[in-house]
Formats: sequence, C-alpha cells, structure tokens
Amino acid sequence: MGRRKSGLELTAFNPLFYESDIGKNSYNIPDEYESTLIDIYTQRTTEIPDITSDQINNILQEEFKLPNEILPTKEEFKKWTIDGTNILDFEKWLYNGYFWMILSENIDDVDIIWNDLWGNLNNNDNMDNIRTKKLYLSDINKLNNIGKLEANAIGMLHTASNGKLYVTYVDFFILLGRLGILQISN
Repeated sequence: MGRRKSGLELTAFNPLFYESDIGKNSYNIPDEYESTLIDIYTQRTTEIPDITSDQINNILQEEFKLPNEILPTKEEFKKWTIDGTNILDFEKWLYNGYFWMILSENIDDVDIIWNDLWGNLNNNDNMDNIRTKKLYLSDINKLNNIGKLEANAIGMLHTASNGKLYVTYVDFFILLGRLGILQISN
C-alpha cells in the first residue's frame, strides 16, 4: 500500500516559500504576475536605464501597497542587485517581486492570523505596530501552554525562523504558504 498524499507535498516546498540552494530562482512565475512585474520594471526604466537598490523599497510600497515595516532592509535589497553594483538584477526582480506580490495579495489573511496569535498572547496589551513584533520561543511556549498552539506547531515555527531565535511577520507568511493556507495561483 502506497503512502497517502495529503496535498501539502505541493505547497510545503513550493519555490515561492522554499529556496533550495540548487535551482534557486529556477521556478516558473505565472504569466499574469510576470507581465505585471515586467510592466513595472519597464515603466520605471523608461527615463532612467537602471533601478538602484535604494529605489526598490519605494517600488514595493507604491506598486504593491506594502507597508514599510515589513519590507526588507537596505542591506537585504543588496541581494536583489547585480553582483558588485547597486543596480537591480532583472531576474532577481522577477523572483523577489513575485514573492512580495503574493504577500500583498494575502496580507489581509496574514494580518488576521498574526493579530489573532498576538491577541492570545497580549491580553489586549498594546497592539501598535503589530507587524514589527517578533514571536520568540517564550511566546510560542505560552501559546502552547494556553492551548492556542499544538506541540507540533512549535517545530514548524522554529523551521520558519530559519535559524533565528524569533519568527517575524514575513517568516510567518512563508510558514502559512508552506502549509497551503494561502491562496496562491500557479
């Protein structure tokens, strides 16, 4: 008898949420997303030939309506550039832009789940700038102790942190994507 497939095999290691060292940036971007990303790039380079790493933050905010508090840092945007320059690499723009487009489409759902998680932790404490909060191991244990999180979810949250001692809002989005909770068109 063969192993039953749960369907999670198709989402847990989906390239949008999982980056293998082998074949990084080698997955297919759906045509409608690729067209949008190409249009944005083309519009931004009609008068000036290149986009610099300093401009990426504004592009993500203006085009995808993403809040600044969840966007990568200037240092992280350097990974989007052509090696040794501050010029945006077109291929990296497509793959990274696709990720942030998917987040922008699902941000309301991520907000609901993230806010619920923090609502259980804080008992109506200050909920300002909730997207900048970091979920630490002590928070995860507290959620487990009050019955809001299953024990196996602790391991998933540790995995989502990618070796950090905490889980950020974007890490949590990636975890939800791996679990197949978000609606992602392929």
